[in-house]
Amino acid sequence: MYLTFLSNPNGYKSVICAAYDSSYQICIALAVLSIPSMFIGFYTKDMLIGLGTNFWGNSLYVLPQNMNMIDAEFIEHLYKVLPVILSLCGALSSFLLYTFGSRLLFQFKISILGRKIYNFLNKKWFFDKVYNEHIGQFFFKFGYNTSYKIVDRGIIELFGPMGFSTIISGKAFQVNKSQTNYLYHATLLILIGSTLLLGARQFWLIFGDLIDFRIFIVYFILGFYLVAFSKK
Repeated sequence: MYLTFLSNPNGYKSVICAAYDSSYQICIALAVLSIPSMFIGFYTKDMLIGLGTNFWGNSLYVLPQNMNMIDAEFIEHLYKVLPVILSLCGALSSFLLYTFGSRLLFQFKISILGRKIYNFLNKKWFFDKVYNEHIGQFFFKFGYNTSYKIVDRGIIELFGPMGFSTIISGKAFQVNKSQTNYLYHATLLILIGSTLLLGARQFWLIFGDLIDFRIFIVYFILGFYLVAFSKK
């Protein structure tokens, strides 16, 4: 906080001069979003309030010998405010050291003990590097190459609405090309269609109780896709 808001800037002038506050549109959006955030925090406070709420009921069971919530409510006040005291002491010490003891900090940093402490704590033991490159990047690549390109835009699109609409459009174009504007051709198609419908009706009346109609739907879809892809 001190290095960001209170100390003199250490960056390049071109970068600092290009920095600016968010636009009015962003501020208005954040102000609007803050209102439901306060209501959500107020109405869901029983989830985190601790002792004195029965929000979770019996869903979270704690053994009686491990129940320390009641004991935690009656510890000394000093231990309850200890995190706040340490935070204020850390903020005050950083302000004093960075303002009046910057030379002392530099001398300590270049000393033998300071270099050892600095090297020990530097880059957080490369935890971020290991996590980002070996764990985060793995899931990013998996999400893009496998989940997005193969599953979402591949299999789902191929067998989903996009593939079905493409096949329907292609078949409609083929049917449109097959129209010859001859009357006997249209009569023949009407006759064939009526025969198929009446034959399917009679077949259903005879064998409807013995065969599940969902089988015909599956066969129709599979045959439709096989014919479509065989043309390609």
